[in-house]
Amino acid sequence: MSLELEWMPIEDLKLPSNVIEIIKKRGIKKLNPPQTEAVKKGLLEGNRLLLTSPTGSGKTLIAEMGIISFLLKNGGKAIYVTPLRALTNEKYLTFKDWELIGFKVAMTSGDYDTDDAWLKNYDIIITTYEKLDSLWRHRPEWLNEVNYFVLDELHYLNDPERGPVVESVTIRAKRRNLLALSATISNYKQIAKWLGAEPVATNWRPVPLIEGVIYPERKKKEYNVIFKDNTTKKVHGDDAIIAYTLDSLSKNGQVLVFRNSRKMAESTALKIANYMNFVSLDENALSEILKQLDDIEEGGSDEKELLKSLISKGVAYHHAGLSKALRDLIEEGFRQRKIKVIVATPTLAAGVNLPARTVIIGDIYRFNKKIAGYYDEIPIMEYKQMSGRAGRPGFDQIGESIVVVRDKEDVDRVFKKYVLSDVEPIESKLGSERAFYTFLLGILSAEGNLSEKQLENFAYESLLAKQLVDVYFDRAIRWLLEHSFIKEEGNTFALTNFGKRVADLYINPFTADIIRKGLEGHKASCELAYLHLLAFTPDGPLVSVGRNEEEELIELLEDLDCELLIEEPYEEDEYSLYINALKVALIMKDWMDEVDEDTILSKYNIGSGDLRNMVETMDWLTYSAYHLSRELKLNEHADKLRILNLRVRDGIKEELLELVQISGVGRKRARLLYNNGIKELGDVVMNPDKVKNLLGQKLGEKVVQEAARLLNRFH
Repeated sequence: MSLELEWMPIEDLKLPSNVIEIIKKRGIKKLNPPQTEAVKKGLLEGNRLLLTSPTGSGKTLIAEMGIISFLLKNGGKAIYVTPLRALTNEKYLTFKDWELIGFKVAMTSGDYDTDDAWLKNYDIIITTYEKLDSLWRHRPEWLNEVNYFVLDELHYLNDPERGPVVESVTIRAKRRNLLALSATISNYKQIAKWLGAEPVATNWRPVPLIEGVIYPERKKKEYNVIFKDNTTKKVHGDDAIIAYTLDSLSKNGQVLVFRNSRKMAESTALKIANYMNFVSLDENALSEILKQLDDIEEGGSDEKELLKSLISKGVAYHHAGLSKALRDLIEEGFRQRKIKVIVATPTLAAGVNLPARTVIIGDIYRFNKKIAGYYDEIPIMEYKQMSGRAGRPGFDQIGESIVVVRDKEDVDRVFKKYVLSDVEPIESKLGSERAFYTFLLGILSAEGNLSEKQLENFAYESLLAKQLVDVYFDRAIRWLLEHSFIKEEGNTFALTNFGKRVADLYINPFTADIIRKGLEGHKASCELAYLHLLAFTPDGPLVSVGRNEEEELIELLEDLDCELLIEEPYEEDEYSLYINALKVALIMKDWMDEVDEDTILSKYNIGSGDLRNMVETMDWLTYSAYHLSRELKLNEHADKLRILNLRVRDGIKEELLELVQISGVGRKRARLLYNNGIKELGDVVMNPDKVKNLLGQKLGEKVVQEAARLLNRFH
């Protein structure tokens, strides 16, 4: 796995001088060892490669050189695929540099019911796995011009949720030219063979990593750290995390602490903040962040107040419950070294690049969602992702990653399992009905009619064992035929109109089946019933339901004034999903009834990020249900679902639908205008002074112009 450490001067690259100039402008004079090895293995000649190396080892530049050299020689288009929208944005900004030499760069994610025809004018497209999967289903002409794929973070194949999509995309991408990039994976030779690629595997890191375990000594407030090389160190403090954090800060380092729950992340951040009086902070820089925080509209008041009190002391917490704007602000403050400590949940480790001198892993156990009161040990890959964030190039000579254990007895076991072990091998995640049936539907949508043999061959190209493919394939064909997603035409399988619509909408066939049954078996119903039906599907959002809350929701079920579209299930698992869906439906109902965001967050004990994610998912599901009801000619339902979709998107009552079409007018501004007699587009255009008084001169001007433009378009 180790390479001779060779650094190649940029001038030695067989690339045009204008390409070399762009790389030099970034201050790069030599390629590092993984980059050098990739070039030696034929990266610039378009050779198919699988490159596995730690975080921060310069994989993006390898992708850039691969794409640019391929396009210069062969023309056409290239697609760079990432697992996360935040990464898509990050890569897009990097690739924009290549516009200087004439390549047009675009980014696309979200909105799965479109073929993005506008992308025909672009050369390099950055997108997510889900978006690319959905684009293939729509068969746009321009996709035929793509002959080079970069598959980033390929270890996401092992992710239980995202793995099936990553695998589906990889199966299709490996039929053309590709470069796959991944964190270190143990069975890289097997994966390279599957891809038809040559492996380039290296453990080289730009900053050396020192790994250790910290445990309490018998003496109170004293903690011992044992490092991988058997050296030891003592630190003192009220608990292990605080002790090591303060030790690292005293050496001018930054610290990333990982905790296993949101609550723990917030409470640990508060604890650390109490000790920050001993740390020298840039007060002016921090007050600048606080000003920016005040300007952010997204997010609840309580979240913002808590963050303000922490950031003023150089500390922040970070988890998916925060709105994206707040998370972005915290990440940027940390990058600029103004914020010294972030306490996060592990989702941060899998996301954007945010290195720190010291990483402290506070928990190796995680709450099991399926079995109450039971905890699982975290996977080795998760440990490697977290520890991989240690050491910031250009600032730190070393990175240190420290695991916290309760007593000395745990030290050996943690060393063996996490520090000294290889990560879990990558295995197929298509081995479930939900994943496999969706996969077959997607292939038929992208390829058109296929014989049983042709369709089966696609399944055999997956990482799934042949025996398992045989079991799932027969079962899937039977189910998809019985439920009218596919039909037999001569010797081929084809999608029915319903099946094609489901594939285009990018929803799970089981979701579509639940929606169809719910709608076909009932007359038009109330808003809550539709919201509950959609939240109950496999694609519906999940939200945590506390025990007391569950009892209240069960009571509420008995007092509902309209009939739900789903029978109450008997099975315990199904019933808890049924209750979960009711909570989501109530949150969405309040959102659509214009209940204040702070009220919703505290009433349902969720974060602003949770609310945003819920709105986004329910927007997609109400849109999908509307289109499915039209396909099924259920017009009564379709009318209701169309209005519901528009209201969910903006969180408004029906009377504001016209006003929110104006760019820059959301739920609050629309309500302000409406309550002051400006109720439709015509009123905006006819009362410009009143609009400017209400919204301010500059925004008012824009809103009046936009309303006039919309009116002209309608007439």
